Amino acid sequence: MATQLRKIWLSVHSLTWLALPPSDRTRMDRKWNQFAERIPLAYRLEQDLQRQYQEIISNTAADEAIYFLPTGLDAADTIITHANSHMKERSIVSRVDGGAGPKEQVLGADFFDGIVEDQRAAVRIRRLADGIVGTDELRRIGVTRGSDLKLPDGGLLQTELRAWIQAKAWALDLISQARDRHLSFDPMTIEMEAFGGDWSYCGASYPIQIGRAMGLDDPIERRFDLMNPSEGPVLLQSTALEQNIPMPHGIRLFIWEYTDSHGPRYVAQFWEGIRGIMDPTHHAVVDLPVSAAHAVNLWGFPESRALGIDEPTRLGPLRLSVGAGGHTPIHASILMTRDRVRLEDFRHALATAEIQSP
Repeated sequence: MATQLRKIWLSVHSLTWLALPPSDRTRMDRKWNQFAERIPLAYRLEQDLQRQYQEIISNTAADEAIYFLPTGLDAADTIITHANSHMKERSIVSRVDGGAGPKEQVLGADFFDGIVEDQRAAVRIRRLADGIVGTDELRRIGVTRGSDLKLPDGGLLQTELRAWIQAKAWALDLISQARDRHLSFDPMTIEMEAFGGDWSYCGASYPIQIGRAMGLDDPIERRFDLMNPSEGPVLLQSTALEQNIPMPHGIRLFIWEYTDSHGPRYVAQFWEGIRGIMDPTHHAVVDLPVSAAHAVNLWGFPESRALGIDEPTRLGPLRLSVGAGGHTPIHASILMTRDRVRLEDFRHALATAEIQSP
């Protein structure tokens, strides 16, 4: 008899930082050691997150399941072992975390034919230059346009295409494994929440795209309080105030509090809730005075500083990018308050933003 699922947890490459403690010299590589606070803050946070993940798994109900995007690291495997023990057949681990061969073996020989159709839809709907990568080329997608002259010009950036291939494969694998385990769910009503690694990269791209590939009605809710936002000091030193505030087009709004030597300030981002490569991008137009807030980078400096302008000026409302993950060219603008702005006023301006498509 099938178990009707009410909720599925999505573990996105959880506990990567625990695999390499601060004493490990590998952390000195610039891939990891990008700013002074990163290693100690991210590692300490992940120790607490490990306990929270174990608690979530231990308290899951009989109508909840979990799906892991594994890292192949020991720390992540301990969580999988914990879930296997407590959730039995409701603990599902990806079978397709690899190249083209495993994907076709698990999902069928026509998997990449579907990716070609998705590209055609992206070119048509997003008005891209026609440069569709064919099935044979997709089977060796590790190459880039710059290193392989056989790939056509135009089309999607390879990072975005590769991310969609992974996300769609994981979505189809989840559906297949759930069916094989006699676990059923309604995509129109199922609840999904994501936790794990990277607020702006894996933890952003894949939940947003997996929900689209699964045909969900509601976005997979990303939990800032259950992720390791190790991309920059602002995110690592912020505390979630409100998460997943619904906006038009399935977009979600997030508001945090950030404190440094200048005192507490509010920070916000808009993120796509459900989006595939074939879907348009969005901007949020926020009506706030110049003195109230400005767009900043991950270090909290005004984005205009890259142009040599320390104090940004503007006329009219702010136009903010709605993010879709670090594997896409669509970043999420970071909005930070400047002077004493009430949270209620900040939230109202954000929640009433005009959502625009290009």
